Amino acid sequence: MFIVREAKIADAPAIARVNVDTWRTAYRKIVPADYLAQLSYEKRERGWQETLANVKNTGDFICVAENDSGQIVGFAAGGGERSGKYVYQGELFAIYIWEEYQRQGIGRQLVRSVATKLAELSLNSMLVWVLGDNSACRFYEFLGGKKVDEQQTSRAGVALKEIAYGWTDIAVLIDTPA
Repeated sequence: MFIVREAKIADAPAIARVNVDTWRTAYRKIVPADYLAQLSYEKRERGWQETLANVKNTGDFICVAENDSGQIVGFAAGGGERSGKYVYQGELFAIYIWEEYQRQGIGRQLVRSVATKLAELSLNSMLVWVLGDNSACRFYEFLGGKKVDEQQTSRAGVALKEIAYGWTDIAVLIDTPA
């Protein structure tokens, strides 16, 4: 059993660990190994502390998923759509779950939590960007996301394709069972 709750500043170290570890597993065939090896828990922790300290000012938010032991095993971050180029009002900025906890419904719970929070902010549509070679593309398609755009980006000097998936009505994400 897992619980999903709003993140607190004290969660930053655990969020950073999930963030870095998941990058290393999810992107190991996409991003160069030396880039993944130099990812820093401390640097990510500082970034997440700053994000969490500013949620009241930015309107952004982070939800965490905890296992039975209270250990954070995944998280998702969201807020208003950042580019202003799309009809989508909200954005799922990030969702990461430790590999051994994937395919257990945590991702759906986290997406539902983000969608619920966006709806509370009257942001009733959502966009997410995902690396094109990432297996998560199938997850977003399964949840009803429609491919709406793609762009080239660069990570660690490697040109990568990012795909945007969108939901014009996030009610479908809130109303679906976990």
